[in-house]
Amino acid sequence: MEAKTTVWVPLAALTAVAFALEGSYAKALSKRAHVYVVTWAMMALVLPWAAAMLVREGVPEVQPGFYRAALVSVALNMVGVTLEVKALSVSPLSLTVPFLAFTPLFMIATSFLVLHETPDVKGLAGIVLVTAGAYAINLEKIRGGFLGPIKAIAREPGSRLMLLVALLWSVSAVYDKVATVASSPSFYSAFFAAAFGVLYAPALVVGLRKKPVDRAMVPRLFLIGFVCAVMVLSQFAAVRLTLASYVIAVKRSGMLLSVVLGRFVFGERSLAVRLLGAALMIAGVVTLSL
Repeated sequence: MEAKTTVWVPLAALTAVAFALEGSYAKALSKRAHVYVVTWAMMALVLPWAAAMLVREGVPEVQPGFYRAALVSVALNMVGVTLEVKALSVSPLSLTVPFLAFTPLFMIATSFLVLHETPDVKGLAGIVLVTAGAYAINLEKIRGGFLGPIKAIAREPGSRLMLLVALLWSVSAVYDKVATVASSPSFYSAFFAAAFGVLYAPALVVGLRKKPVDRAMVPRLFLIGFVCAVMVLSQFAAVRLTLASYVIAVKRSGMLLSVVLGRFVFGERSLAVRLLGAALMIAGVVTLSL
């Protein structure tokens, strides 16, 4: 029982690293490909890797409720991932990715309503720390008053978009857990990728027409599919072992790496202040995992 209780931590940590790499790579790709193309590649190109894992593990018995939960999540992610890539394309990594830390806060309500999961006192304390860290990301704006950092969010388009993404993902993560428990991580990942690829195909066509990609981009699109596959498979495996809100909170700790990548890959400024905010969020994650 103890082993099962703790195995989710390294799985969620792997999800966090893949999450940071996915965000920075998606930002880079969005400079050479349309947002719709990058979005499709991130989700649909998970299929080869998920299918390979499914062949290795075998097809599980699919429980009632799987298809409804899976399709709800696909629909939410069609909007959420598109907005995520759009946010990354218009604003700095360090002012977009960290705002996904609000997902655990939003999940307090959604997890209770759908899964009847209630975080304990430590869990709530961790979520408060994560939220405080998000405020501290714009701490340099406090010269304009206590609401300065909040006003900075309102002025940054990528930050606003990511808050909406966080809200959408707070709902989709709950349905992810329902679908995963009703099948298996590999089966759900394969189904999700296939369904997303088909349903999002019209947007892909529009994106290719607006901004065609050359052959050199194809391997790069498959690479982001691989990174997302690592993130998705490890996340879905972890949510089978603990509260969905805890896994997502740890996943968001990858924003610390995102802030660093933003500075050294994209030349973003205010590293110290944004690392302070990220550190508060990490403290929240540690509290959640105790």
